[in-house]
Amino acid sequence: MIRQAIIPLAGLGTRLLPITSVYPKELLPINGKPGIEYIIEECIEAGIKEIIFIISKKKELIKRYFNNDKFYEKIIKKKKDKRIANEYKKIQKYKKMIKFVYQNKPKGTGDAALKTKNFIKDNFFLMLLPDDLIIKKNCSKDMISLHNKKKCSIMASMLVNRKTVNRWGIYSKKI
Repeated sequence: MIRQAIIPLAGLGTRLLPITSVYPKELLPINGKPGIEYIIEECIEAGIKEIIFIISKKKELIKRYFNNDKFYEKIIKKKKDKRIANEYKKIQKYKKMIKFVYQNKPKGTGDAALKTKNFIKDNFFLMLLPDDLIIKKNCSKDMISLHNKKKCSIMASMLVNRKTVNRWGIYSKKI
């Protein structure tokens, strides 16, 4: 059973410059909440129990987002706002699932995955690249289900326009 996910977040975020020069793209709000929370929710729904974020020193704001207890405690005490208290409870739940690993030099996705080798407990794990959100379908759940059925590694992909392949990468299936 796949219970761990690794999520590389150490990238430079160049597609969303200039905002990503000061703010990690993973924390940018999408429909009122940071994009990274959609990924966490997908993982939880798919049965993931532990998430390993691979960050760089430039992305420490992500770590702070999940470890800002004193701020929440102070504002909850002062404001007594149930919405804020509920948000804090959610963040605390996520925080219990998350570990942080550093990749300070951008050496690609393979190097990022290697940074987690001391934390991975099983032969198989979920690796999510959070650059594109798929909201109406839980691809993680589907991949884990297919893995359980086929007992092998699974890689999700999609067709992209040939003109934009340099943004996404390419692989081919040998027949």
